[in-house]
Amino acid sequence: MGQFESYKKELKALENGKGKYVWDELEELITDDFEEGKLTSEEFDLLMRQLMDMDCL
Repeated sequence: MGQFESYKKELKALENGKGKYVWDELEELITDDFEEGKLTSEEFDLLMRQLMDMDCL
């Protein structure tokens, strides 16, 4: 499973209250992986949009 799919799974778990990371940790991990070239710009944008939507709930 790639980084993108792994993060999508983790975001779903966080949304359901069962994630192993808190919101801030996921935001930092996603950003770090994007800066290291492990995520494309499109993947980064999709993950961050999903993360930001959760913050607004």
